[in-house]
Amino acid sequence: MFETSILIFSSFFTAIISAVAGMAGGIVLLSIMTFFLNFQVIVPIHGCVQLLSNSSRCWFLRKSICWDIFFPFLIGLPFGTILAVKLIKSLPSKEYFLLAICALIFYTLFKPKKLPALVIPKWCFSFIGFTVGLLGPIIGATGPLMAPFFLRPDMTKENVVATKSSVQTIGHLAKIPAFLALDFPYMDYITLILLMGVASVIGTKAGVLILGKVEEKVFRYIYKSALFIAALRILYKVYEA
Repeated sequence: MFETSILIFSSFFTAIISAVAGMAGGIVLLSIMTFFLNFQVIVPIHGCVQLLSNSSRCWFLRKSICWDIFFPFLIGLPFGTILAVKLIKSLPSKEYFLLAICALIFYTLFKPKKLPALVIPKWCFSFIGFTVGLLGPIIGATGPLMAPFFLRPDMTKENVVATKSSVQTIGHLAKIPAFLALDFPYMDYITLILLMGVASVIGTKAGVLILGKVEEKVFRYIYKSALFIAALRILYKVYEA
């Protein structure tokens, strides 16, 4: 019960982080779960909890979703997921994927002004969807992978949080059939998933209320700070491995 209580509170707290910063909550929750659960069950359970957290964020901010990003992402996602199911048992290491994500983040945060920003045409989010579908079942949290592409001048803080949540929702949704295909016993953990999921929805509501009071400039500073911390955490994870 003590461990379960910590996981429930962590779901609530990290959902607030994600709603305010647009990211980072999922990674923090994933890190906390490693202290209490076996590695084999963390990614499937984390995916279900994040599905509830992100979908509730979509609902609370539904008027701010950029559908011209969502639909291209949706087209590419299933192809990546199908490939992941075929590759997940044969991949010797995931460290190379994590290092590539770090390089992407550091480019976004520290690139010289002469170099181009990562403002891709919105139809290109189909390729982001494919990559998320591929890496989601392998590395768990794909928020840091997507996050640099949402630092766009044509999106408000509500657009960023709502749209990123919408694509993450379908990203986490795609993990469920992937892990069912790999025979993961979801019903053995259904109570924990539901308790953590409800806590994340409550935390999301609180975070969305806070987001409305945050200035646009402050939000982007928080977003970049969360990206930097996520990159450091990934580097530490690679070094630890």
